[in-house]
Amino acid sequence: MAGFSDEDELYRYIGGIFETALADPELEPKLRATGLVLRQQCTEPDSALIIDLAGGKVWKGSDPGAPDAAATMTMSTETANAYWQGKVNLTFAMAKGKVKVDGTVTKLLQLAPLSKRLFPVYVERLKADGREDLVVA
Repeated sequence: MAGFSDEDELYRYIGGIFETALADPELEPKLRATGLVLRQQCTEPDSALIIDLAGGKVWKGSDPGAPDAAATMTMSTETANAYWQGKVNLTFAMAKGKVKVDGTVTKLLQLAPLSKRLFPVYVERLKADGREDLVVA
């Protein structure tokens, strides 16, 4: 299983599904209603996204104007890639130490059912870009 090569790829693929969702007339109000500002912190390589659902914007973690996050999910880029394809059970991954969650966990749990709607969008984006190397069987 593969992960991303850098923060630009993390932003393109995972950030991209949130940008798509925030442009969706059905999902956008539900995502904004969570009020969540989430930091997706990744290792291997070190990279991050700030997903400001309340503000409707996705930032690279290195962007100087990014807001502070209320919750942080930390995992390898390999685990993040699999998670956003629906291949990682968040509860089990947390128990095994593959995913660490800090901050407002209740807000993050609000996002979980909405996240499932992003999984097929993410896989299609990978396939459309010819990134079969990132698709988890």
